[in-house]
Amino acid sequence: MPLPPIVAPQWQAPHDNLTLYSHALHLWWLTLPPDVPREVTLRAYLRRYQPNLGEKPLPRTAGGKPYLDALEFNWSHSGNLAVLAVSGRAAVGVDVEILRPCPQRSAISRRFFGAALQQRILEGSDRSFLQAWTYYEAWLKAQGIGVWQRTAAQPLEHWAVSFPVGDRAIASVVVLTPTPLQCVFFRPEVVG
Repeated sequence: MPLPPIVAPQWQAPHDNLTLYSHALHLWWLTLPPDVPREVTLRAYLRRYQPNLGEKPLPRTAGGKPYLDALEFNWSHSGNLAVLAVSGRAAVGVDVEILRPCPQRSAISRRFFGAALQQRILEGSDRSFLQAWTYYEAWLKAQGIGVWQRTAAQPLEHWAVSFPVGDRAIASVVVLTPTPLQCVFFRPEVVG
C-alpha cells in the first residue's frame, strides 16, 4: 500500500459543544500526566462524548482494542504523548511514535512490509520509517487486531492520513471508510 498523505494540522482548543458529525474525525493531542493511570486519562476524554460513562474498565476486543458500543475511538501513546481519535462514521485506528533513530528499520521493514515500501524506507529516513510504521499499526488497530495478529488483517477499503504531532512525533490515523473525513485537531494546551 502507498503511504497516506501527510497533512498539516491546525491544533485548536477544545470547545464545549463537541458534536461529532458522521463526516468528522476528532483528533486529540494529549500530554499524559505522570501520576495518572492512562485509562483514567482516556476515560476523562471519552466523557466529552459520553458524559454518563461509568468507572468500569472499558471492554476490549480479542485483539485488546478498547471499545464502547455507541462510539468509535482509538488511542495511542509514546512516552508522555498520546493521540486520541474519535470517529463519527466507522472503526478507527491511530498510532503515534516519538521521532527517534531506528537502527532496526531494515529488519523490521523486511518482516512487516512489502518490497516496494521496504525499498522506499531503505532510501528514506527514520521519519519515513516511522510514518510507515504508524500507518501500519493504525490500519491493524482500526480492524481491532494487533501487530502479532497480522495474518488476520483484511485488505479493507479505508481512508488514512499521517500528521506531525509538534516537532517531536508523527502519527497516522486510519478509518474504515473510503470517503475522506473532515479532521478537527484538538489540543487542550492551546489557549482558545
